[in-house]
Amino acid sequence: MTAEKNDILKAEISVRNAGLVLINAYISILFERLGLTHNHKFSSAESQLEAVHYLQYIVTGQEQTEESFLPLNKLLCGIPLAETVMEGINISAQNRQLIEGLIKAAIGYWPAIGSSSIDGFRGNWLVRDGLLTEKHDRWELTVEKHPYDLLIHRSPFSFSIIKHPWMDKLLHVNWPY
Repeated sequence: MTAEKNDILKAEISVRNAGLVLINAYISILFERLGLTHNHKFSSAESQLEAVHYLQYIVTGQEQTEESFLPLNKLLCGIPLAETVMEGINISAQNRQLIEGLIKAAIGYWPAIGSSSIDGFRGNWLVRDGLLTEKHDRWELTVEKHPYDLLIHRSPFSFSIIKHPWMDKLLHVNWPY
C-alpha cells in the first residue's frame, strides 16, 4: 500500500457549517464565558455535549439541530463522531446575547466585509458546505469556494490549523479563494 493510500482512513464527510472555523479564535473564550470549560478543560461530559449545540447556534441561530449536521462541531469539541449528542439545548437570553456579541465582534474585526448583519454573516460565511476527511495524524476540512471568498485573505482570523486542548487531532483547513 502506498503512503498516500495508507494516509486516508475514512471517506469524506459532508458538512454544512464549514465556515464555523472562522470563529476559531473565539471558541475557547466563549466556552469559558458560558461556563462549559475551566482551565481549558470541559467542566463535565454534559458541558462538552452542550458545546456542540452552542457552536451550531453561532452558525444558524437555532437551538435544535439534527445530529447529522454536527460532525464538525463534534470534532471542534473533542467528541468522537460516533458518539450521540442530544438534538438541542435551551439557550438563555443572556447566553444568546453573549453569542450575538461574539458574532458582532467578529464582523467588527473584519472591515473588508463591511457592516454585515448577524444573519448576513451567518449566511455568507458560516453556513458553508465543506468536506471533512480523516487522515492518520489529522483531520482536513476543505471549504466550498464562493465568489466573494476573495475577501478571505483579508480576514483577521487564524483558522488554517486548529487545535484546542480537548481535540485529539489537528484540523487543517483548506479555504480556496
